[in-house]
Amino acid sequence: MKKIFSTFILSLVMTTSAYAEHEKFNYNSQKPVSCTTPDRVRYILGDQLGEMPYMQGDGVSAATDGKSFIKTNLIIAINLETKTFSVVEIINDGLACIIGGGKNFRFNKPPQQKINTSLE
Repeated sequence: MKKIFSTFILSLVMTTSAYAEHEKFNYNSQKPVSCTTPDRVRYILGDQLGEMPYMQGDGVSAATDGKSFIKTNLIIAINLETKTFSVVEIINDGLACIIGGGKNFRFNKPPQQKINTSLE
């Protein structure tokens, strides 16, 4: 009985600390990304995978110091036939990174009801 109680208490402590860790507002995370020249990214995605830039926008990314931010260009490239997609971040004229990709691309169903929004 004592062993079961100790195991129960230990599991509560471990669960509580793990839960508390996820309560942080935000944090910088690191993951491997594939970076090369923008021309090489175009070759990999366009010529090899048949993906074309479908959406594009101005992005903001954390700088290497982890405290400041840099302006970037984000592109989502899609092959509508094979349904593969990639998310690319262009850092500058000489550096582009594939930050994610996958398969089974699909459009989200738009809301049935229009929502009135205002940016003031």
